Amino acid sequence: MELLGCSTAAVEPLILSYVARLGQGLKGQWVEAPKYMLWVHGIHVAQRTHEVAYLKQSNNLTMRSSSGDGALTCTSMGGPLLLLFAFGGVSEAFSPQHSFISAQHASSQQHRTRYHHPSSATASTDASTTTPVDHLLDSTILERIESATPSAVQWGESFDQSSSEVAFYALFAGLKSCDAALGLKGRPFYLKQADVVAAMNTDSGSTSDDNDNVSSPFAGFFTFDDLKTAVEDDFLDANRGSTNNAQGWKVTGVSKPRGSSFEDARMTLDEVKTSLTKGTVIFNAIGAHIPKLAGPTLACCDASSLPNALNMYVTAAGMKTSAPPHTDRQDVVVVQTQGRKHWRVYTPPNPALDSMADMYARGKGEDALPLHALESTHGCTKLIDVTLEAGDVLFVPAGFPHTTDTAEEEKGEGSAEDKEDATSIHLTFNLDTHVWDLDYLSARRLALARAGVPDTALGQTRDTDNRYVGQANLLPSEIRADLFEALPLGLLEDDDVGAAMVDQVAANLERISLQVDETTASAVPASVWKETIIRLRQQGMELYDTHRDMHLAAIDEGRIRKTELEMTAHLTGEALERARAMTPEKMQRLSLFRVRDYYEKINASKGALINWSKTGTAVTDDGGVAASVVGLPANWEYTAPLQVGDEVEADLGGAFFPARVSAVTGNTYSVEYFDGDKDTGLERSMIKLMKPPAAASDEDELDIGDTTGLTPKEIKKLKKKAQKRAAKK
Repeated sequence: MELLGCSTAAVEPLILSYVARLGQGLKGQWVEAPKYMLWVHGIHVAQRTHEVAYLKQSNNLTMRSSSGDGALTCTSMGGPLLLLFAFGGVSEAFSPQHSFISAQHASSQQHRTRYHHPSSATASTDASTTTPVDHLLDSTILERIESATPSAVQWGESFDQSSSEVAFYALFAGLKSCDAALGLKGRPFYLKQADVVAAMNTDSGSTSDDNDNVSSPFAGFFTFDDLKTAVEDDFLDANRGSTNNAQGWKVTGVSKPRGSSFEDARMTLDEVKTSLTKGTVIFNAIGAHIPKLAGPTLACCDASSLPNALNMYVTAAGMKTSAPPHTDRQDVVVVQTQGRKHWRVYTPPNPALDSMADMYARGKGEDALPLHALESTHGCTKLIDVTLEAGDVLFVPAGFPHTTDTAEEEKGEGSAEDKEDATSIHLTFNLDTHVWDLDYLSARRLALARAGVPDTALGQTRDTDNRYVGQANLLPSEIRADLFEALPLGLLEDDDVGAAMVDQVAANLERISLQVDETTASAVPASVWKETIIRLRQQGMELYDTHRDMHLAAIDEGRIRKTELEMTAHLTGEALERARAMTPEKMQRLSLFRVRDYYEKINASKGALINWSKTGTAVTDDGGVAASVVGLPANWEYTAPLQVGDEVEADLGGAFFPARVSAVTGNTYSVEYFDGDKDTGLERSMIKLMKPPAAASDEDELDIGDTTGLTPKEIKKLKKKAQKRAAKK
């Protein structure tokens, strides 16, 4: 037996996952593999060939040969230790400058070189990569994309989609079929466009060194010209993100109504361009609004069997910070379609250091996650530092901090067209498991409520409480990772596969809940665990169907618009203007109105799940059951007065999400969403009050004047002064 070791900060990029897939969740167990077994103490276990294995470990590790030639215990005393165990033959320790597999293993690597090129891992050989990076997921992702391509073609034919939409489907189908871990157990990965093209057999002779010379299905799919058309054709909304990388990421609206007419309320291209000089322009859930983006969004939903959404981010060249460091609630697949953008991705911060911070919304709103403090204060390690070019793909799991910029890109000095061409545009596909309660933490919460068992272990029992903060963050890391894990992909499939997963998922839910707190879990009847998973699956399938219908409606609208353009192409002058003028019928087809019914269905489905969890239970008002609404109007949720601090659901792109009222300005309101994002200027009809207002007290009826812009503490002082004045009368 031969042991070679070396300290290196470049361990992480080498982790590929033959044994990793076997070893997930097996910490503290022996894992059998050809010619050896590994005791899984650490974060990553991986096999490169049948004879060589790597284990990154910062504490103790034990290895023993399955042939019985003893055991070995090693301790790393200063930084990561890269250990290479080999049984016979010659092996080499890794160095970024040369191959880490000896000549005798080279032949076993040939089948990988089509997708995984050592040259792409070194800055000196690849201008788009600024530090050593690699596909931090098993390279089989590309093999799975290749395998998924035939079914993707069939899907495209079914919906009359182009080769680009087919490529999107193959990408997401490949991700799903390789069983890649999501969330805190996931690993980011980066795919160059040439590797993706090769995997889809569209240009089988290309390599990632030919990145500028291949025809990519993603590069140029959506450009600034497409954005112009979308803004002109529809009624869109967008936000602009802040750019201070030492503060939390905040957003403000791009446009404001210029008058009272319909046209005055529409966002203009000039407003978009003005916002681009100040920060990134963000189009949330845009796949449901822009017909050209509906096809890729449908592909993401169908390939992953999830109700997903698509956001779009537009950034001018030369931005020192386009998004400050932050985390997201979604696992995201980023596809660069125009320009270039620099990304840095880090390991998640330790949630135990700040238990009241939502690990899926770090660096948003008032929660700053400064770039300079990521590694020194929050214990994060940089995993990826790469510049995406048009056609490249990046996967960032939920909870992993990331920050972006276009600082090194030339601003396109010269014509307006040059500046537009230099603009970075990327599509972010959101795998929305946590948004739709498709994780074990949410399932546990629902099961306890269904059984009428108070959650004395974790708290956060009210409907509007953020379940990702508090005691959950203080659990042992292994239990917390299991609890926050998404329910497995495939559960929502409408076939025997999805139904067959219910029992295993329910067993996992019960096991994890017992690990969290045996007292509360033991009080839940055994049947409730399975009942909860069945109900979550039902709701997930409803949401999936609604999302599909919404995206199909956008695709149909795109076809109608194309036909209308073709029918009026021969017209000129006033005749053309009349033919293409906005009519009441066309207005109702705009996305603003088209998506409304679908989001109402989504909100109804969310409400039905909460009501189901409370059916027949004795949960108190403090646990989330609404108080008496006697004497209030039927629509009190949308008409009752709002105060700073009220728990609400606010309209975000057509769907209502948990939020808190942060400011009241006349007849408009500002809110902070569950993930730290903020919105301003909302009308009362766009906000749903979650609890009925208490009966007015004498204190409430005191005249303290206009409280616009005042904090709750300042309002309280005014009330005390008013009480003293009233007592003297």
